[in-house]
Amino acid sequence: MNAIKFLIAAYVATWAIHGVYLASLVRRFSRLRQQSRELEKK
Repeated sequence: MNAIKFLIAAYVATWAIHGVYLASLVRRFSRLRQQSRELEKK
């Protein structure tokens, strides 16, 4: 039963890391779009 707990913990950790990475990408992309719009206005 102990191995199952470690497997579940690894699964949850993996998805948490993926979620943080995707959130980081979305934030960077939105910042890039905003900078692009500002450059188009100038």
